[in-house]
Amino acid sequence: MMILDRIYDLASPILAGRRIGEVRVGLNFLGVELDDGSLGLAYVLKEDVVSGCAAIPRAGRLTGMPAAEMASWALERKSVIAVAAGLAVMNAVAEFDDAGQEGDRDEDAAFAVPTGPDDTVGVVGHIGPLIAGLRGKVRRLLVFERGKEAIGDVYPEAAEPQLLPECQVVFVSSTSLINGTLDNLLGYCGKARDIVMVGASTPMYPAAFAGTGVTLLAGTKWLPENRDAILTGISQCAGMKQLIGYGRKVSARV
Repeated sequence: MMILDRIYDLASPILAGRRIGEVRVGLNFLGVELDDGSLGLAYVLKEDVVSGCAAIPRAGRLTGMPAAEMASWALERKSVIAVAAGLAVMNAVAEFDDAGQEGDRDEDAAFAVPTGPDDTVGVVGHIGPLIAGLRGKVRRLLVFERGKEAIGDVYPEAAEPQLLPECQVVFVSSTSLINGTLDNLLGYCGKARDIVMVGASTPMYPAAFAGTGVTLLAGTKWLPENRDAILTGISQCAGMKQLIGYGRKVSARV
């Protein structure tokens, strides 16, 4: 069973009876508010949007639809926008208190796992602050980016099967759930002592990652009292630096 299927199975009972309140789609993030005020976000993978395939099913008629139905879009994979919408719905109902909270907006939870000067560390996806914090502090840093050529410590996605097995610690952008690459790349990380899922899209469902090799989930709880600022920011193409003040960073051990 794929990890997204596991997340859906855990989220479905919580979504029962809930409906969509609002959906906002920007160039950087997609946000969903449920009828009880809970909020979930996911990244918009602009580079993966195929011309003509960005339309959301039932666009213009999303308010009031069953939340579980939108969540199921993540499994259907009709487009990266639909997957992001489904994941955002499931993120909205993640039970943060049960998942456990380690860290806050002043301490990036991605650094909750130790790295040292003898470690080879992999970062899947361009996560700027994390990469900057690791450079010069580990033996070797390997950054993997889709569509990039090998330059310095940056490698193309095609190099993952060869180089990820060398890593003791791997940080994986949660966008890998949206583009469908996560399950395969985890198979390359068999020697890693820690694998950390990072980013605003990170689904805080530790049970869904049991047995996958992932050891820590580092995500964000988006605070309902900031809903106007969050939704307006998304609509106006805000980035993570602009939005993070409206949420709280959290992490959960798997």
